[in-house]
Amino acid sequence: MMFLARGRSSLPAELQRLLCYPFQFHFLLELSSLLPAALRGQSMAELGPVAGLKEELTCPVCLGIYSNPVSLSCGHSFCKKCIQEVRRHQQGPFSCPLCQALADPTMELQTNIQLRSIAQKFLDAPAHQEEEKGGAQEKGEGSGQQNEAILCDSCLEEPQPAVKTCLNCEASLCQAHLTKHNTRSPLKDHVLVEPCDAQLLAERRCPQHGKLLECYCQTDSVCICVLCSVTSSHKNHEITALEEAFGQAQSAFCGALETVKTRKAALRGIISNLLTQEDEVETTESQRRNQLESLFEEMGLQLVNKKEEVLRALRHNEEQQLSQIQRKIQNYKEEEDAASHDVQELEALRDQKDPLLFTKTFAAIQARKHKPVPKKVHVKLPKPPFILNESTAVSVQRLYKKFLLDVESSFATPPVHEHLSHSHNQDFGRSSSIVSAPRLYSPHFGARKTYTSYPYVESNQSFSEGSHFWEVQVSQSQRWKVGIIQENLESYLEMSGGYLSVFIGTRMITRQNIPEGLEVVRVELDCRTNQLSFYNATSKDGDPTGSLWLIETLSIPPSYPAHAIFGAFCGSLEIL
Repeated sequence: MMFLARGRSSLPAELQRLLCYPFQFHFLLELSSLLPAALRGQSMAELGPVAGLKEELTCPVCLGIYSNPVSLSCGHSFCKKCIQEVRRHQQGPFSCPLCQALADPTMELQTNIQLRSIAQKFLDAPAHQEEEKGGAQEKGEGSGQQNEAILCDSCLEEPQPAVKTCLNCEASLCQAHLTKHNTRSPLKDHVLVEPCDAQLLAERRCPQHGKLLECYCQTDSVCICVLCSVTSSHKNHEITALEEAFGQAQSAFCGALETVKTRKAALRGIISNLLTQEDEVETTESQRRNQLESLFEEMGLQLVNKKEEVLRALRHNEEQQLSQIQRKIQNYKEEEDAASHDVQELEALRDQKDPLLFTKTFAAIQARKHKPVPKKVHVKLPKPPFILNESTAVSVQRLYKKFLLDVESSFATPPVHEHLSHSHNQDFGRSSSIVSAPRLYSPHFGARKTYTSYPYVESNQSFSEGSHFWEVQVSQSQRWKVGIIQENLESYLEMSGGYLSVFIGTRMITRQNIPEGLEVVRVELDCRTNQLSFYNATSKDGDPTGSLWLIETLSIPPSYPAHAIFGAFCGSLEIL
């Protein structure tokens, strides 16, 4: 008996003597009679060999003492009920649960009577019964197990939580089955890992070859099996054992963790900064919206008030005019009533036969004084406070358009102040000479001079996007023009003959009187809206702020690039 060979030197003398007997029936009987007494006579410190005997009498499936044990052709024994359950649950050929040796599924399982008798004697021993009581108490104390724990695959009736998973057997084992597993010589070299389910087990095998992932490819940074390292695309790569790669990874782990923590902290700081900016933007935009709403509400209120004021003045003027007309109507109605009375008296006098009464009454009627009736009555009416005609409507619309442009320009991104360089252009021909000074003097031109077109200088800079402006001192010239040129189309403001005129090409857009004290003109080009504006930028009372008045705004073709142009027929211009 192999299970009695373990711990032989520490067994009682009677049991040691029996181990020398051949394996016969009387040996088993005598062993059965001596076993209870031997167990009863052992103290707790002397139960080591008995515990080894219990291990040999334990079914590998149910982990209980054999009940109606049977033996397979490979020599391993199991409870008859346990091996029947294993055979019923196994898929494929029937094999031994311990050594995986194939067994004949049609073989009739015969009870091992001798082993059953030994197991029964062991169960009847008082020491074993006390141990079972203590085990039951421990089981009761540890019954609060997690519901999600991975269960042992070898437990049939009440599966216990697994403590390890064998990658070779592809089975999870509880502590008791793990002990049985590790005592078997063929199974000692199996790879054990922490408990894992079927999905994790599948991830530990190569999807191509079905082998365990036991190698690591340094070239591709992936885990592979042995076959991958010699047959597949990893054949000539740098391959190390998984344990070595694990050691290297553990060595680099702390540094990598610190690097990731540092990156995480930096990202957290960036996110915190962005969240702060987000809050600032929301707060700022909320304030801007409130300010704009208040501004437009105030503007609308002022516009409504101005409208009511104008309409009220018109109504008052209308009432005055109607009152004067009503007085005239009343006066003429009174004269009409007097005339009607005279008609009635004259009609009655027609039948009067008495010469005295007729003459006396007729003379009295004729003696009455009557004002001559004019052919047409003209009532002198008060002058209306507001006269709206076509010219006035156009003027108001122009003013309102300028107002909207001023509002839009105040909200838009301010234009960039350009400090321009320029080159001569004589007789409309290009020249390469560069004028370094900002002051431009009127050159001596040839015969090609017209009223609205004369030579100019052109900026070296060109503009195709954004918003830009430049300012020109014009007080030293009696005739000048400033503006832009796009391809061959000029758009400019010109002072000539006592007027300011705005041109696109040869077409005059507007003409107006020169503002008093005009010294500085601002030219503003907005490539975003395709608009060119001219402003009177002369400072008032030495204050350069708040001294911008719109002269005219043009819609120009979206043709770029555009260059600034300057022309001085008399005197000089200075680019500020």
